[in-house]
Amino acid sequence: MKFTSLPLAANLLAGVVGAFQMGGPPPLPQPKTTMAENFAWRDPFMSKTIDLYDHTCEATRTFAATQYTLHDLFEKPPAGLFNWGDGLKLFFSGREYPGGWAGLDRHMYDRNLLMMEYADMPIRVREWIEDQERAGDSGGKGLFAVFDKPATAEEKIKDRVVVPQDPGDTNRELDHRRVAIFAPGALYPILPLFVANGSDCQALLTDLNNYSDVPKDAAVVAWPVRHSRPNVAQGGRDIEFTIKAQTLKLKEVIVDATVGLTQDTKDRGGIASDPESKDEL
Repeated sequence: MKFTSLPLAANLLAGVVGAFQMGGPPPLPQPKTTMAENFAWRDPFMSKTIDLYDHTCEATRTFAATQYTLHDLFEKPPAGLFNWGDGLKLFFSGREYPGGWAGLDRHMYDRNLLMMEYADMPIRVREWIEDQERAGDSGGKGLFAVFDKPATAEEKIKDRVVVPQDPGDTNRELDHRRVAIFAPGALYPILPLFVANGSDCQALLTDLNNYSDVPKDAAVVAWPVRHSRPNVAQGGRDIEFTIKAQTLKLKEVIVDATVGLTQDTKDRGGIASDPESKDEL
């Protein structure tokens, strides 16, 4: 599902602009919630197999953000994303929507967007975002839009921050003048990076090759275990979300049982070749 893009997106976003120019909100179709296409992640801590593992390390961290929907794209701050609306329209055009929280896609105007202070994102997350931009056609390119903050309340920022090709040329002092805007679903491919720094298993969490969408021995699993909702009725957009990551190890009793079964199988000549055993399986 495209991120309200292509002809549909053009019509929707043009309708939003036109309606606000006319002095009223556009008529809103009732959205239908589905799972975002290509969203592979599921809560590992609710998995039926999680009890087979002990965690050898755990890291948890809470972050502040503001949450919006496409309703708010051209609203003035703090209720909306007016300053970056045109830039976001360009950024999201033709891109797959990565999903909302837990991969849910509410479609149309109800799709969620998050905004964070760029400097508040862990350094490893920022480096990952920048590396994806340098890579050109990488899978992570286009998940996070990084913009400068406006100098005035009326300034519209259309262009995203250009990432230096040489990481050594990155000026981190500028990060405090920038924001990152993204769908909640963009978090899931890199959740361990949000909690890696300062943890007891930093090296394991930083290496995304260890990250698995299902519990496995010696794997890293992670999930946003909590996220609040903005108090929209009072004009609020502030939220918090908490990410938890664990490194897993198959429980010893499971390992012992597996080893015992393997040895027993060898002693008995291999029950896997028994036709009746195959039928039972």
